[in-house]
Amino acid sequence: MQALWSRGENTCIVHPGVSGISGYDLIMGSWEFVWAEYDFPLEIEIRDVQVHVRGDLGYVTCVEMVKTKGSSWGKQFATNVFEKVDGQWFICIHHASYIDL
Repeated sequence: MQALWSRGENTCIVHPGVSGISGYDLIMGSWEFVWAEYDFPLEIEIRDVQVHVRGDLGYVTCVEMVKTKGSSWGKQFATNVFEKVDGQWFICIHHASYIDL
């Protein structure tokens, strides 16, 4: 996860059911909290992927299906915004919201 994220000042993440968290260090901490709640192994399926690129910015929308050991599938709609820095793409914004199955 650390290698995927931009270290810019304007990074932001919105996990389902939680308000926005800004800044690289706080975002990494939020992922540690998320992973601690999961029961592994973890299955993820991505559906309805749409990719849009405009210069050094791009975004991807998709439906994420997530299932942990012993649980049923959860479904969320996600938007990931990427920025190109020194020729490499990094996530600068991730927003995910629960949706009904």
